[in-house]
Amino acid sequence: MDSILGKGKKILFLATVDSHIYYFHIPFMKLLRDMGYDVEVAAGPSGFKEKIQEEGFEVYLFPFSKNPLSFKNVIVFFKLWNLMKKRKYVMVHTHTPVASFVGRIAAKIAGVPHIVYTAHGFHFHEYGSKFKNFIYYRLEKFAGQFTDVLITINEDDYRIATEKNMIPYGRVVYIKGVGIDTVTISPESVGLGEQIKKEINLEKFDGPVIVSVGRLEREKHFDQLIKALRIVKNLGKEFSCFVIGDGKQLNYLQNEAKQESLSDKIIFTGYSDKIAEYLQISSIFAFTSSREGLPVSVMEAMAMEKPVVAYNIRGVRDLVVDGETGFLVKFGDINALAEKIIFLIDHPDVAKAMGKKGRKRIEKNFSLDIVLKQMSELYNDILGEK
Repeated sequence: MDSILGKGKKILFLATVDSHIYYFHIPFMKLLRDMGYDVEVAAGPSGFKEKIQEEGFEVYLFPFSKNPLSFKNVIVFFKLWNLMKKRKYVMVHTHTPVASFVGRIAAKIAGVPHIVYTAHGFHFHEYGSKFKNFIYYRLEKFAGQFTDVLITINEDDYRIATEKNMIPYGRVVYIKGVGIDTVTISPESVGLGEQIKKEINLEKFDGPVIVSVGRLEREKHFDQLIKALRIVKNLGKEFSCFVIGDGKQLNYLQNEAKQESLSDKIIFTGYSDKIAEYLQISSIFAFTSSREGLPVSVMEAMAMEKPVVAYNIRGVRDLVVDGETGFLVKFGDINALAEKIIFLIDHPDVAKAMGKKGRKRIEKNFSLDIVLKQMSELYNDILGEK
């Protein structure tokens, strides 16, 4: 019946960069394809066009600027509008702030029947600057006029979107993120991590392994993690920490680690596709971001049965239950961050018990199967509307 519903009709997934589509939305595009729809992608180029096409989806590249007010996005707007008019999509599902701002307006003018926007964490947030919060909030309010369905992925954004009436002519839905494949990302599937141990020569490192994952950018605040780990070291605790990810702050963070005499303790791995393997050999997952939607890295850590020490911010508090699956501390409280890391180092049995509870929480609430079911019901509801 679903395949009859969508037969011959086209849907567009839109994001500022194609990597976002590849990493987070292929399962949902396949879901719509199984329902009979032809699903296509429009995104900025970041090297993932061929990989998406290998999954069977046509990709159109548009040179978005990450600055929502850039003139480049005006040019992209007209190109998108032309594509939408030509392809006659029955639904456009937008992701990421810039593409969603430009794309929703273009879709409305092009006459697309259903405009859906997933907010992967509003860019305005409790720890953002007043100026940026002012700008991003008003941009979201404006584009909300051209939105039929807003999907929020954490409780804070859902509350704000409903209280502020951000979608005046549509509705707001709460879906718990993009989901985690708890079959693939599990201690049993990953094994003992022997290969990664050899690659990093784990034997030369002392103490339990701490892992942190994210783009090396200011809002991730890895410099605060470095300061916390200096406290941990100064109190005589042995550890090694692997920071997984790349970004423009790499040199700065390496220098910070050197100044804190932690170059032998903190290893910057760069980008890695073996995050689950690193998590398998770790004892603690640390997370110091100030802005998230529903962080996949935290979900992966919990799925791998690791306790999480993180700042108490939007999205993270949806995942981590303080004192049960890890610890949440006030944003910027470096001493508290160090204190909780030390506690888990000193109490490995408690750390393991927290990790197991975290795994159960992910399986119960945030697994890919659960989210796919929620999205299937939502898509059927939207596309079945007369």
